[in-house]
Amino acid sequence: MERKKFINYIDKLIEQSEAWRKDAEKREDWNSACFYQGEVKAYEKVKRLVDQQLHV
Repeated sequence: MERKKFINYIDKLIEQSEAWRKDAEKREDWNSACFYQGEVKAYEKVKRLVDQQLHV
């Protein structure tokens, strides 16, 4: 898989997790909200690592 396609895929995962986090916050389900926030941070970290490799 091309790195740019991979980054686009990660962006979609981030958007999905953000939407789920916001939904969990509306429902005041703080365990799920924290879980999805952790997912977002993990995806963002992977994205940064992949992006760094693109520029090497």
